[in-house]
Amino acid sequence: MIRILLSLSLLIAATAAAQGPKVIKQTNAKSSAAWTGDALYKEFCAVCHGIEAKGNGPAASSLKLPPTDLTQFSRRNGSKYNDLKMRGIITNTDAVGAHGNSEMPVWGDIFKSISANPTFGQMRVDALVKYIQTIQK
Repeated sequence: MIRILLSLSLLIAATAAAQGPKVIKQTNAKSSAAWTGDALYKEFCAVCHGIEAKGNGPAASSLKLPPTDLTQFSRRNGSKYNDLKMRGIITNTDAVGAHGNSEMPVWGDIFKSISANPTFGQMRVDALVKYIQTIQK
């Protein structure tokens, strides 16, 4: 009888856990071999924004604010791609609600931290800004 109750309680706990809110595992950034914009996007951004940058990545449903559809950035800005604004969003110098809080990392700082040379961080930001420009609809 005890085994049946224990098994039943484990089944109930597993079911409740499966239906509960998703938890995003947070880890420290590690050195990356990614240098191209598309590789950087896939490694650092796609988990929230999705592979197609529509805001539907695997972690999106666990965030308080839904990730932005990055393919519509130009459209939301007068049909012009503003690379300075995008750079500001990525580096958090142009504050955006989701960036810089506990859910959205400030990528400029992270890119600088994963390399001994701070210039490499800026190069990664530049590559990511250029890549996002290529996916505009």
